[in-house]
Amino acid sequence: MGGVTTSSSPGTQVRTAVSQRQHILDTALALMSQRGVDGTSMRDLAAAAGLNVASLYHYFASKRELLVAVLQERGFIDDLAASTGPATIARDDFDGLADMLEDILGSMLEVEDFIRLMLGEVMRGEETAHTVGVELFDATQTALERWLEESEPTICNGPGAPAVARVLRAFIVGLFFEHLAGVLESSDNAQNAFQDRSKEAAAVLRARL
Repeated sequence: MGGVTTSSSPGTQVRTAVSQRQHILDTALALMSQRGVDGTSMRDLAAAAGLNVASLYHYFASKRELLVAVLQERGFIDDLAASTGPATIARDDFDGLADMLEDILGSMLEVEDFIRLMLGEVMRGEETAHTVGVELFDATQTALERWLEESEPTICNGPGAPAVARVLRAFIVGLFFEHLAGVLESSDNAQNAFQDRSKEAAAVLRARL
């Protein structure tokens, strides 16, 4: 037909690559949720995604990269594989401590299936999931320390940024586990509960100033 071409522009190629990458991530999460991380081979994933293995490795070199990419794709963390510079929280323009905590918890809601998968795999002793989990905890600690030092230094007076960051990390993990266990108040609307509890945590820390 006139005016129709089958050649792809650079922009179309980029969009196609992004779409393919997202398709792989979605397929990987679904497959790993059924079979576990250890029980899902790259060959299995390639077949489920409708790709050959070589094409899959073009996007992800290992299952570890796949696990990390799920979190990166949602903007929950920066690149854990990057070896230069400190870890950062995905968005830095927060309106104070409560907003930062609520944003992190909201990001975790977006990857809840992944977190449930990781938790189960770590409890079963799956090495890849454990390695990624340790890296994620370390990156979260570093990111919280950096944010506190730059945005809320007065809260760190006395105990220091590392100690306050550990308390906040424990708060985030504990609160999200309450949600996963179904014991969080307003469990029908976790985001609202996260907002309320984040404000409480910020108020408690500021009360000591």
